[in-house]
Amino acid sequence: MEQISEVPLEETDPMDNRDNSADPFYTPHSHTDSESSSALGQQHLQFTNPWDSKKIPKQASAHVGLNGPHMDAAMDAEYMKRRKSSLVIPPARAPGPNPFHYDAMLMNPSSMMQNNSSMNMSEMYPGGAPQLAGQQQHQLAPGQMMHSAEHRPSLVYQQQEAHHIQQIMQAQQAQQKQINTRLVPSLYNSQDYQRRQSVAATQYNPQSYYTSPTQNASISASNSTTNIPLISPYRRLSAFPTAQTTLSNAMRRNPEEFLNQQQQQQQQQPQITIPQMNIVHSRQDLKPQINKLPKYRRASLHSKTISPLIGLTKNLITTYQLCSPDFVYQTSKNPKRVLTKPSEGKYNNGFDNVNSDYILYVNDVLGVEQSRKYLVLDILGQGTFGQVVKCQNLMTKDIIAVKVIKSKSEYLNQSLTEVKILELINEKIDPHNKHHFLRMYDSFIHKNHLCLVFELLSNNLYELLKQNQYHGLSMQLIKIFTRQMLDSLCILKDSKLIHCDLKPENILLCSPDKPEIKIIDFGSSCDESKTVYTYIQSRFYRAPEVILGIPYSTSIDMWSFGCIVAELFLGIPIFPGASEYNQITRIVNTLESPPNWMLEMGKNTSKFFRRTTTSTNGNTDFNAPNVGETKFHLKSLESFNREYPNANEQPSKQYFKWTKLHDIIKNYKLARNIQHSPELIDQEMANRECLLHFLSGILNLNPLERWTPHEASMHPFVTNQPFTGEWYPPATMHGNGVTGGPSHRSNRHLSLHEGAAAKQLNSLTLKE
Repeated sequence: MEQISEVPLEETDPMDNRDNSADPFYTPHSHTDSESSSALGQQHLQFTNPWDSKKIPKQASAHVGLNGPHMDAAMDAEYMKRRKSSLVIPPARAPGPNPFHYDAMLMNPSSMMQNNSSMNMSEMYPGGAPQLAGQQQHQLAPGQMMHSAEHRPSLVYQQQEAHHIQQIMQAQQAQQKQINTRLVPSLYNSQDYQRRQSVAATQYNPQSYYTSPTQNASISASNSTTNIPLISPYRRLSAFPTAQTTLSNAMRRNPEEFLNQQQQQQQQQPQITIPQMNIVHSRQDLKPQINKLPKYRRASLHSKTISPLIGLTKNLITTYQLCSPDFVYQTSKNPKRVLTKPSEGKYNNGFDNVNSDYILYVNDVLGVEQSRKYLVLDILGQGTFGQVVKCQNLMTKDIIAVKVIKSKSEYLNQSLTEVKILELINEKIDPHNKHHFLRMYDSFIHKNHLCLVFELLSNNLYELLKQNQYHGLSMQLIKIFTRQMLDSLCILKDSKLIHCDLKPENILLCSPDKPEIKIIDFGSSCDESKTVYTYIQSRFYRAPEVILGIPYSTSIDMWSFGCIVAELFLGIPIFPGASEYNQITRIVNTLESPPNWMLEMGKNTSKFFRRTTTSTNGNTDFNAPNVGETKFHLKSLESFNREYPNANEQPSKQYFKWTKLHDIIKNYKLARNIQHSPELIDQEMANRECLLHFLSGILNLNPLERWTPHEASMHPFVTNQPFTGEWYPPATMHGNGVTGGPSHRSNRHLSLHEGAAAKQLNSLTLKE
């Protein structure tokens, strides 16, 4: 490739174009021999050839006449090669001197002067040794250059260098005091003013750079002990001061005192123990460490102090108020969440939805129109009557339950009856709250809705069974609930009140941790002498006389009570009918058919039963009048669907392997905790036998023979008396013997297995 035309070296030097006026120690140089000979002891900047690793001093270039027209004849041809094109071979920057050489000499100049004779220039300047200034350069021949990296400096140069270093130190200290900053550039090389020191150099220890055995032992030992880098304070590190430079200055002033302070600080600092993980095999391996009470904790009324967890969760409002007295928290400012679905207003000026339910929101206040203030917190339940919400009485701060009735007239009238019955029970029948009835505190009208205020209770028995995964409860817990329910039914029986809607959903626990219950929802209740409604009770717990359409009494509550006791033992309803036909079918299949007098009196008998009459000659006529013996047979599924095609009855789903009540109770699975204990199994079977006898007296299809609450409360299942296999409610039969002896007393109840005709027959027999 053809070489480019020659260019004078001074014109191609990038360092010649720099402005060195900012350097206070820069001395301009001329190219005359007289000025170069008189510049002994002064710093002379060398010329760096960027196209070659060799360096040419400017004084030498002046002697040989670099700027003259006879440049090629004066200089050696080795140094005056043509510059290759930068497009072919990019120029390489000349290596700079060792930046840590002066740092080491600044720390200990005396030791450096003594040991410079044993240190070659290649260690101080890895990129090439600097050229001698002044007199030493003048002694050289005009064409001779110092380009050997192994050339060692003479003693005169060492003295001049040490003297020059001291002058730099004094000038820099004076300038640092004047401008009150450490951002003074290092002036041993003019190139350092234009570039920022490397980040790696800030962590560099200049003492470790030299491996000479004549190093300062004290500085080396202190550095190895404290691990603090010794960086020259006159090097420009960055635009911000660092703590390491301050520590280095303190260490250089008084190393021994600095080391003592460091050791004292390390001794005063507490040792941090790292927690260790250990495998715990037993309770004895647990060794809790109780920490000391921290400072600055607030006092508490319930304990000594308030933990940070409680202070930032439960007592967060108090914490905010202590931090800022202007902080004010009001519950009414919280965003309101709708509780009623659907939530679109349609009736009652937009306050009611399509189902006539009042649209409730969180933080809504009820009873403002009648000087009441009940803050809505959450919804508890929703049914055909309305909604039940959890509220807080803003006057007494009590948490209560409010039942918001629908705005329809039929629900309103029925709820007024509930209010009258509850007031009668709470004020006259059970004023001391001993017989497990719900307590009503208040009633008011809000936006055309009747609102009833009750005590707040816990879960109902259905939710308890659901939490138990629909498994039966223990026999002991069933007995506890049975006693409390019988106590309430005895009070209702004496008051001639019918609940009409007993079911597990209407029997609530007073608290989650106690087996105390209360009966709620008297919305369907009525007086025994005023039985107006015929469609009452929930289907699973509906008595057979209600299904058949016979006038009912308080005995229908005993039927519902028996279904509840059976469900507590089995975990699921004993008669889970899908319809009234399916309900009566399950009852007949599990127990027996109702007596003929009930079927004859029932208004709905012909819907579920087929009537047959046997004449005197033995012929059977299904449509003949009542001549001879009359029998009733339950209609088959096909016959019922043919007669009522819209019913679309399906076969009953079997929840038990057995059909009869005796087999269902006896063969119900045992609990796991007693399966491997013969004694516990025998005890469980004895309790089941007692329970079966108890249910047979309560789940009697004949309401006249069904046990009353008072009779059932004396059963061994309730009283925990020994059960011998046969028990009858205590009753008295008065009769005179043939000889006119004393009256005969029997413990067998007349209505247990005989009807009215049998009772009359027994009385006649006794009189004979």
